[in-house]
Amino acid sequence: MTGTPDDIDLIAAGNPTSPPRLLADIAARRHDLHGIIAGNPQAYPELRLWMEQVNPGFARPVAPTSSAPAPYGAAAYPVAPYGAAAYPVAAQAPAMRPRRTGLGWVFGGCGCLTLIAGLVIVGVVLAGLGASTAGDGGSGSGGQTGATADDPMAAIRAESAEYQELAAQLDGNPVAPLIAPPHWFERFQNRASAPSINEYQANALLAEIQTHRAALQQKISDAEGRRSNASGTIAEELVDSAGNGFIDILWDADSACSTADEPGHTTAGCTSTGSSVAVHILPPDRQLGGDEGSRLVVLHELAHLYQYADVESSPVDGTSRSMTLKEQGMFQSSGEAMSDCYALTYLNLYSLTVGDVTFGYGYVCNDTERQAIREWAAQLHAPMPG
Repeated sequence: MTGTPDDIDLIAAGNPTSPPRLLADIAARRHDLHGIIAGNPQAYPELRLWMEQVNPGFARPVAPTSSAPAPYGAAAYPVAPYGAAAYPVAAQAPAMRPRRTGLGWVFGGCGCLTLIAGLVIVGVVLAGLGASTAGDGGSGSGGQTGATADDPMAAIRAESAEYQELAAQLDGNPVAPLIAPPHWFERFQNRASAPSINEYQANALLAEIQTHRAALQQKISDAEGRRSNASGTIAEELVDSAGNGFIDILWDADSACSTADEPGHTTAGCTSTGSSVAVHILPPDRQLGGDEGSRLVVLHELAHLYQYADVESSPVDGTSRSMTLKEQGMFQSSGEAMSDCYALTYLNLYSLTVGDVTFGYGYVCNDTERQAIREWAAQLHAPMPG
């Protein structure tokens, strides 16, 4: 493990008051600190599982090497990612035991899908895009300034203005914070407005904003091609209408999501975020419970994406609205039960069983929780009939 006594990431990784968002961000950039982050009580379960997957062995908890506190915001980096969990379906009518309850800061991602099928790190993905998209064009004026422009600060301002224009196209979209993370742009502006930026730093900032602008431009272009319900299914209709094309639907739950480890249970779906935001479900000919079962699965997964978006749009030094509801004891303090409640409220159902198939995590929310879901959905501009 690298790090010095004044290593901000090292200090924050071992600080029990560091926000979970900051720990996830550090984990995306500093694999050498995974052991310390895993031992931090603020590290949420999905983050620990992701670290274990990408960094086996090293992600075992270790004692922090420094106890000196670091204020949140000391490191100005992109906001970290959220993962995906699998959505369970029981082949028999008996209610299924929740796979995870009280998940803490970030929720499993979707019912019972692979817990990390989608723990894609936003910062890492976008950084990877830099090698291939920085400076590329697309629609609009982006891409006409190079990383060695004669006036990089002027180019940064031009790229930033275009980024803001592109981001404005997502106003009112419930997953907008996942497509164009607001905290990343705020931090970028703070760094770009710092006094005495040298030429090297200015060119690095220019390359960064070009990469993010090009990535956002590509996401908008991709969304334009996803609004036709190409499959003609209820599942795709729900996904297309929910995100106006900014949420993809993939029929690959078998490969993208974790496999159910209990007899008689099937993984029905999961989500992923990062370079693209997607709902992963089983192919139409393998879905259980007919149209109603398909709706339950898709709406559950969409609710996870809304929870992630809620986190991304919340103050960096606070908790999201969905987290506040769970801390109040609603939905059994579980992100999974909250996602089931969103689906049940949307469909006005009081059972997770369709025919001889039981979906979800076994808890049917009450009327008070359903009203909280309606208010939460309205705040996020998430679809909710009536």
